[in-house]
Amino acid sequence: MHANSNPVSVPAPSPAPDRLCTGLSWFEEKPALTAVEGGDLRLKALSPGTRLALSWSGRRRCIGWTAPGTGRTPCAEDAEIGGAATLAQCPACQNRDHGLAVARDRITDDGRSYQLYLAWFAPGMLKVGITGVQRGVARLLEQGAIGYTVIATGTLPAARRAEITVSASGLAKERYRSRAKVEAWWGLPETEGLRSALSEGRTKALRMLADHTLDAFPDGPLVDNTTFFGLGDGAPATYREVESLDDSGSLAGEVRAVIGKHLFLAVDGGTPLLLDTRLLAGRHTVPIADDSNGIGVAGVRTAERRRPLLYDTPTLF
Repeated sequence: MHANSNPVSVPAPSPAPDRLCTGLSWFEEKPALTAVEGGDLRLKALSPGTRLALSWSGRRRCIGWTAPGTGRTPCAEDAEIGGAATLAQCPACQNRDHGLAVARDRITDDGRSYQLYLAWFAPGMLKVGITGVQRGVARLLEQGAIGYTVIATGTLPAARRAEITVSASGLAKERYRSRAKVEAWWGLPETEGLRSALSEGRTKALRMLADHTLDAFPDGPLVDNTTFFGLGDGAPATYREVESLDDSGSLAGEVRAVIGKHLFLAVDGGTPLLLDTRLLAGRHTVPIADDSNGIGVAGVRTAERRRPLLYDTPTLF
């Protein structure tokens, strides 16, 4: 007998696909964690009650830039992004990104129609902003607007002038920091305050915009997202907030609430975990099999948050 001179070769295992997480997006008022794998877009639904189980590893990379009609374009430099950044784009891709260009006043007109809106985050936190009509309410959901109303539409130049006018009057700000929004969740619900602030704000805003070239909506719906975002009883009295992610790690839990780009997760039956999904953007992620006992958390740095104590001073003595 002679040895086989042409042994059958066994191919090496294929490497895991490169799945780059691009963050959380809202599609038809439903949240999903998005990732690109090759030229394909992958979605992981994040509705309350679903399980999220994934791991990440390797250097954090720029997620590229987007533009109307062409979608997302990969970063030409495959640039590295710092682990603590909440914007997973390199400076070059930020300069090319259409949404950022509009927000930073680098585009004077793009031929599209825009909505002028008022968004409410908590008592005393009224915001004015603009978003493309074709985007519907996605922008409002992405920023975690607890309540909102669209008050007018117009071209980009007209909508931007109106936004600046309302902001300069002191009626509403153009932006609030994420930290301020999150801390305000403990003070919810505030349904009556929400509706009156939006209604009164709209009346005042449209009065000062009477000579602007906009199509006004003086009686549009006042939308209350308090229950939709799972904040009917406010935020949990105690939770752990993710401050940073290590270069590699894993996370598994049940989605309890999705507010803008933040998730409240139930992990191993312990204290709820709050994750800003922008920290996942730019990471190589891999779905992992979950078991009945859960996988828990690894490579995640957190800090405890507690509801501030509110004292009724006259009753203390």
